[in-house]
Amino acid sequence: MATRYYKHDGINHPLAEAEYDTAFKVFKSDKRKSVIGDPSACIEAMGLKRLPNVAFAHIGSGGDAYVGYKDSQSTTGITVRHFVIPAASAKVRDTFDTKGAPPTQVIMLKAPTNGRTLSHRASIGKRRRDEIKAGAKPKKRGPQKNQRIHRLGVSPRPKAKVVKDEVSIAQ
Repeated sequence: MATRYYKHDGINHPLAEAEYDTAFKVFKSDKRKSVIGDPSACIEAMGLKRLPNVAFAHIGSGGDAYVGYKDSQSTTGITVRHFVIPAASAKVRDTFDTKGAPPTQVIMLKAPTNGRTLSHRASIGKRRRDEIKAGAKPKKRGPQKNQRIHRLGVSPRPKAKVVKDEVSIAQ
């Protein structure tokens, strides 16, 4: 299986799945320093950066979050963990993007289940692409949710930069 890396500031940090859930506190006063629509400077990212050993955070507009933890064992000094954003935390993110500061509260990020890991989603996508190339008719997906721009009136956040088999060393 290909090794995955998360690209942050031009450096590819090793990417791993989170083994445990993490909880952090978001304060209403974080609104002053937060930037709406910025995945690394939103209100959730500010709360995560307050945790010990957290170097950076990327909170996407979908269901994925990437948190960079300081790690002396890593070649770059940082190991990035992939988390899943549950619905309650996503509502806080959407409230911040549309209305401003949510009330002070504790938010959870969940470790991905076996079906939500990056490697499993990549294998499902590969199998689906191979079936379509072989001539199978693409399966219809269920009813789609409204896009973020229609539902909230907010443009989607930039995607995280995840690369395979490409390593860069911090200098």
